[in-house]
Amino acid sequence: MWGADEAIERVQEDVRRAQQRAERYPALQSAIDGVRGRAASIRRDLSVEVDAAGVLRDLRIGATALDRGGDRLAAEIFDLLNKATKQARAETLSATTEIMGEDDPIVKTIAADLEARNAGDELGRPGSIQ
Repeated sequence: MWGADEAIERVQEDVRRAQQRAERYPALQSAIDGVRGRAASIRRDLSVEVDAAGVLRDLRIGATALDRGGDRLAAEIFDLLNKATKQARAETLSATTEIMGEDDPIVKTIAADLEARNAGDELGRPGSIQ
């Protein structure tokens, strides 16, 4: 059983930790806003860029990429999006770990989400051309 002094110390420690986390959130948001995942085709005539959420931010299609035909080009775009998104997820986890610390609950949540999403990606992408 805790005494009053121990309970007060514990509450004060919890408040201190919560304040420290809150102070780190602007830096975390800024880092996440800056995350970009990129992938390019072997020929470098096709490239994609996504943000931390995997939202497409840039798509470059060179004239030679069009020679591959619509179905191949679409499949390659989906493949590049998948690679860029995985990269963005990993960068998000890295930035979050660096800013919040390895033991922070948000890091554990993002790591678990990253693992689950990457495992799901291996099962196939909705809308992809097989």
